[in-house]
Amino acid sequence: MSLSTIHVDGIDFKDDQNKVWHYVGMTASALFKRWLMPSGPAALVEPNLQQWRAMANEGGYDGEITLRVFRFAAPPNSFALDPWSYPMSEVTNFTNYCNERRFRIDWTCGDAQIVLPNPDGPKGQQQHLNEFCNALVPVAATNFVQTCNEPFKNGIDVRRIVPPPSRMVDPKSPWGTYLRDSGMYYGGQWDTSTDLDFISLHTDRGMEGRVVKWLGKIFESAVFLWDIGKPPVQNEPMGFDEVDRPGSRSNNPRYAGLLGMGVAFTGIGFHSSAG
Repeated sequence: MSLSTIHVDGIDFKDDQNKVWHYVGMTASALFKRWLMPSGPAALVEPNLQQWRAMANEGGYDGEITLRVFRFAAPPNSFALDPWSYPMSEVTNFTNYCNERRFRIDWTCGDAQIVLPNPDGPKGQQQHLNEFCNALVPVAATNFVQTCNEPFKNGIDVRRIVPPPSRMVDPKSPWGTYLRDSGMYYGGQWDTSTDLDFISLHTDRGMEGRVVKWLGKIFESAVFLWDIGKPPVQNEPMGFDEVDRPGSRSNNPRYAGLLGMGVAFTGIGFHSSAG
C-alpha cells in the first residue's frame, strides 16, 4: 500500500485527499544504523517493523506509524553513526523500504558538536543536510526532517542550519515531498523565528505531587501549541518499556492508554519509545 503526500493546512497535517492526517509515532533511533550493517534489512530491520506493527495491531491501531530515526550521532549511543560514512543512496533506499510497509520516517540527528562540528564548508552541517534532503527527492511519499534533536545540547544552531523547503511548501521547489521541523523546543518562551513547516514540543517529565506531570501535559500544552499556528507534534512525552522508571519510562498499560486518549482528544501527534 503506497503512502500519500502530506501537506500543512493551518494547525493540521492533511493527506492528498485533503483529509486530516494524524501523526502517530515512535522512536526507532538505531533503525538506519541497523539497515547499514552487514546483516542488512532482512535480519535487522524487517523484524523490527513486523514487531512494531504487531504491537500496534494488538492495541487496536492499524494506521500509519512514523518512526523517529537518527541520521547521525556519536558513541556511546547505540545509534551512533558517522554522518559521512554512508552513501546518500541508502537514505533513499531505506526510506522507500519503510514507506512501502506503511512506516514514515522522521529523520533527526544529534551530537553534531562531536561528529559534525563545522556548520559550513564542503563537509559541514548545512552541506550534509542539503545532500540528505536531496536523497529524499526521489521518495514519492511525504516523510519528515528535523534539523536537530534537542539543538541546545547537540551542536546545531537551527536559526542558521535549515533544510531547504520542499514542494509540499513551495510548489516550485525541486526538493521532494518532505516536511520540516526545526527541533527548537519550548524553553519558557516560544521562538517563532525557528518555526519551519511544523513544530515539536519536548515535554517536562517531572513529577507534581501524586500525578506524573506528563500525563496531563498533552492537555495542558494543546491550546498553547495550537495558538502557534503550525501542526504540533509532542516529542518524547513518555517512553514505555518493560521496566518502570518514574518520570522517564513506564510499563503501565493504563498510562499508555491515557496518552493515546489524549492524542485522540487533542489531535496532537506524539512519539513513544520503542519499548
